[in-house]
Amino acid sequence: MQLLDRIEARRFVGREFLLFLWFESELFEGTLSTVAHGSFGFWIERRIVLSAGKEVTQIKGAYPAGSREAKESLQRGKLPELAGIHVSLREHEMNFVLKADTLALSGLSLAAVLDGGAEEEGAGLPPAELLGPPQRKKKGPARGESDAAHEAFYDRMQRTRELEELLEALYRDFLALRLGPAWEAFVEPMLKTWCAGDEGTELDSDAYREKREHALGGKKRR
Repeated sequence: MQLLDRIEARRFVGREFLLFLWFESELFEGTLSTVAHGSFGFWIERRIVLSAGKEVTQIKGAYPAGSREAKESLQRGKLPELAGIHVSLREHEMNFVLKADTLALSGLSLAAVLDGGAEEEGAGLPPAELLGPPQRKKKGPARGESDAAHEAFYDRMQRTRELEELLEALYRDFLALRLGPAWEAFVEPMLKTWCAGDEGTELDSDAYREKREHALGGKKRR
């Protein structure tokens, strides 16, 4: 099998990963965790797109993943194709779009530290533009302005690296569960119950968390 064929055959993994993040963010009320990062805020906002074949459903709003239309799309066999994500890591707020098929990020927006300690939100620029070199005025900036620009630039670089590491840690945990016995034992049954969205069905998040931590325990100790 050629490389492109292998990639196409495995695109569903990214959609399952995004579905898994959506599921856990609702189950744990917008708070996820990894061993390296501890607890952090994580939820879907602004936009979510679900599809199956040529059928596509796009939902926008403050919390699109919580809409009835989103759950009905899951029940019809659609999987999330992309979603707007908000991450609150320590004192930093980050927004971006995660594309499931390629696990690519776009529209990254995060706070940039300015002179005097104030913060300003990024203008939703793609990562390549967000991390571009600070622009100099034609006549050259004053020393203080130059230092502040470089400090803001390296701060944004550091936060972007932290976000990448965070997503990598989430993906490792997902794969450890997906490829191990835990998936069929308790993750998939809970996920299916959540997708069904039956009213009156209460999901035991504490029991799920305990089993999840136990399943990842060997990996963490290593």
